[in-house]
Amino acid sequence: MSSTVDVVISTETAKYAPDSPQWRRETAALHSELQRETGAVTTQTTPAPGTKGGIAEIILALGTSGALVSAVQVFRAWLGRDKTRSITATWTDEDGKERRFTLTGENVDQQSLNTLSESIGRMIEGP
Repeated sequence: MSSTVDVVISTETAKYAPDSPQWRRETAALHSELQRETGAVTTQTTPAPGTKGGIAEIILALGTSGALVSAVQVFRAWLGRDKTRSITATWTDEDGKERRFTLTGENVDQQSLNTLSESIGRMIEGP
């Protein structure tokens, strides 16, 4: 039995301020790529002290292993464009514990992506 796992994706970079128009374009591009590849994306803005507006978080509703594989491919490509970028994925696991995983442009390796995929994949596919 398959279930949907909501994964909150937040992004950061050392290159731009969080409210920089260029950074907003970069995160919008990530949102668009994830939407095109998975079809399961919404955005939530969290107020951030000292910034105009807030920090945009992407909510990725993963319900199939195919969507998970596509999301991981998008993460890898997006992080590979700039080593100062990072993506933090946060979700609640099957035991009700909050899990958090951060990938950066500097450490985006297959082992890191496999850890993320395996944890979420078990929840999608079920027992």
